[in-house]
Amino acid sequence: MNVFTEKYDVVIIGAGHAGCEAALACSRLGLETIIFTLSADNIAFMPCNPHIGGSSKGHLVREIDALGGEMGKNIDKTFLQSKMLNTSKGPAVHSLRCQADKMEYSKKMKAVLEKQEHLTIKQAEVSEILYDEPSDELKAEGYKHVITGVKIFSGITYEAKAVILCTGTYLKSRCLTGEAITYSGPNGLQPSNLLSQSLIDAGIELRRFKTGTPARMDGNTIDYSKMTEQFGDDPVIPFSFDTDPDDVQREQVSCWLTYTNEKTHEIIRNNIDRSPIYAGIIEGVGPRYCPSIEDKVVKFPDHERHQVFVEPEGTFTNEMYIDGMSSSLPEDVQIAMYRTVPGLENCRIVKNAYAIEYDCLCPGQLHPTLEIKNVRGLFSAGQFNGSSGYEEAAAQGLYAGINAVMQIENRPYLSIDRSEGYIGVLVDDLVTKENLEPYRMMTSRAEYRLLLRQDNADIRLRGKGHEVGLIDDERYNKLLRKIELTTKEVERLKSINIGANSKIQDFLTRCGSTPLKTAVSLAELLCRPEMTYDMIAEIDPDRPELPKDVIEQVEITIRYEGYINRQERQVEQFKKLERKLIPADIDYNDVSSLRLEARQKLEKFRPVNIGQASRIGGVNPADVSVLIIYLDSLNRGKQNEE
Repeated sequence: MNVFTEKYDVVIIGAGHAGCEAALACSRLGLETIIFTLSADNIAFMPCNPHIGGSSKGHLVREIDALGGEMGKNIDKTFLQSKMLNTSKGPAVHSLRCQADKMEYSKKMKAVLEKQEHLTIKQAEVSEILYDEPSDELKAEGYKHVITGVKIFSGITYEAKAVILCTGTYLKSRCLTGEAITYSGPNGLQPSNLLSQSLIDAGIELRRFKTGTPARMDGNTIDYSKMTEQFGDDPVIPFSFDTDPDDVQREQVSCWLTYTNEKTHEIIRNNIDRSPIYAGIIEGVGPRYCPSIEDKVVKFPDHERHQVFVEPEGTFTNEMYIDGMSSSLPEDVQIAMYRTVPGLENCRIVKNAYAIEYDCLCPGQLHPTLEIKNVRGLFSAGQFNGSSGYEEAAAQGLYAGINAVMQIENRPYLSIDRSEGYIGVLVDDLVTKENLEPYRMMTSRAEYRLLLRQDNADIRLRGKGHEVGLIDDERYNKLLRKIELTTKEVERLKSINIGANSKIQDFLTRCGSTPLKTAVSLAELLCRPEMTYDMIAEIDPDRPELPKDVIEQVEITIRYEGYINRQERQVEQFKKLERKLIPADIDYNDVSSLRLEARQKLEKFRPVNIGQASRIGGVNPADVSVLIIYLDSLNRGKQNEE
């Protein structure tokens, strides 16, 4: 039998949100890249909620954009409605969320991939990863195999220096609606049934996770007069730092809010034994922070109602997404249940709600680069790593793609720590924690969220994007100019003092602000909650003309200076622990006084520094102290030998 082989630098398995970002990163950095997908017509598909962003997830999209990724640019071109969430709270939790036209999002992203140099799209099922024996040097680093490529179902092999797994929910997947089980990927697409065994054969441990999605309704059968209309923002703020704000000011489509009621809950309770989740048919663990409607009814029996958002799937379809009512109940129960909701009394289901189970990675097998520990050159991203969400997937795909290139080119790996970005928090949590359910990003997971705002993602991370080569000089210089203008304006406002004269007092009275008793700087005045930068223009005639994004940074920097300074001091303490490196060949059995549980967890996760060790579940502060003392003694011993 003739064997046909092609050669590439990088192979990407899966063309969802993780795969797209990984493929674009590798190809834009000049490596010959091929991306495999089970369906070339469903690249960047949105099988669940057709939106991008939301609380904390909007931060991830901004960070992806700052590093040179594509998600923010693509949603700016394809959104139906845009909203900035949590605006009644501080800037740390402001998050942009866009309802997407799901088909347009997919089409536009596919077009970007098709036009990208050094990138090949191939519709095929990858059935095996191919690997070889590692060198003695790599064996000493803990590798058992070295990636050499992949084989597809037809038998053709593709040689590669790195492979990135972005398989989403497709590995040995099955969809469940009550007693009806379909062995398919999401939305009836083809599953990937062969690759799991190849990964297991390479010594990679897999587990089963589960997620779900609500029904899609025929919009013509919905009575919107019984619902509350939800409008988008005016003006719209773009996701991408490179998008001209004028280009996103367009007519938006409404979403709608309604609620479940006691009748809905009664139908669910009476049929709970027919749910595969509660009947024990589903093996996988589901996401706690994105529960099905049956989970909500069972776990929150005191709630009289639950929110239901009715959202459009696209401009050229009548299908409406019923957000807040994902389910795996049988079809007859779904019909009865949905029709109790105001506005849905006569609804017709186009696509049933379902739960989906799939194979994914067990925790403790990832390097901080998102390379799998056993196999040199095998990286992974997205739901395969045990996370959930398009944004989490895209962030990991970009991160893994960059680091695959860095490894091939023998350049320093991209590293983003918890104080630098939500991506850093995401990666660190996936690497160090035994997540027992699909991981979802939340603002509460970020200890330094006042520093990790969505508005300053470019200031935090664009330099890293420039360093790896995804941000060109023009965009980077634009950022430097923004930082310069912000710094100068903050200093100027601090240097200008105003007195308690009649003109100023009159101005303050008209603004509903307390009169002055003594002179203050314009910066001090701006710290008053009722004051804005635009308002004080009346008493600041010499101010320069500044872009809106600079004004935003000036206001936040001045208003929250004390809090920001305090958090920066906390970060410095955090950095000290991150700088205490742990030798790769450490034998934790040699660390006396270390508890057995801590020893086992440290051995499993193999942290690279003390900070990372301190975040591993089962490792307490006393264990960290023991480990620090041991490392200090090791260092003193080495110094004495020298």
